[in-house]
Amino acid sequence: MKDNYARFYLKYIKANLGKIARHSYALKSLASLPEWNTIMGLQFENLVLNSRTQFHRLMRVNPEEIVNDNPVYQRQTIRQAGCQIDYMIQLKYGTLYICEIKFSKNEVGSSVIPEVQAKIDALSRPKGMSCRPALIHVNGVSQDVVDSDYFAAIIDMSDLLS
Repeated sequence: MKDNYARFYLKYIKANLGKIARHSYALKSLASLPEWNTIMGLQFENLVLNSRTQFHRLMRVNPEEIVNDNPVYQRQTIRQAGCQIDYMIQLKYGTLYICEIKFSKNEVGSSVIPEVQAKIDALSRPKGMSCRPALIHVNGVSQDVVDSDYFAAIIDMSDLLS
C-alpha cells in the first residue's frame, strides 16, 4: 500500500473504531501505540520508495542507466541464503546500489555495516556485478559510520527538504 495515511488508518484507527465511537479509547501519545516503531519504519521506507527520483539525484545515479529499482526479497533455498534488500538500484553497466533504509529515534550506529554486508554476501547476483552499499536514514549516523567509508552514499532524509 503506497498511501501512508491509509496504512495508519487501517492499522490503528479502523481497528479501534468501536472504542473511539464510545469515547473509551485513551491515547497518551502516538509513540505508546503497539508496534509504533515498526509501523514508522514501514512508513519511512514507503516515503523513500515514493521519492526514488529525488534519491537518484542525491546519489548521483543517472536515471537513463537504471535497469530496475525496487525492494528485493530473496527466499532461502538449499543453495542460497535468504535476504531482504530495502531498496536496490540496478544499473545497466553492472552496478547494484544496495540501499539500507533506517528509521530510528537515535543515530544509526556502526552495527549497520555488518548487517548490510551480510545482505550483500547473501544476495544471489550475476558474476561481475559490483555492489555499492548506500544508507538512507533519519536522525543522523555515528561518526564511526562516516569514518568507516563503507557506504558509497549516506543520505539524510532532511537532504530531500533542501
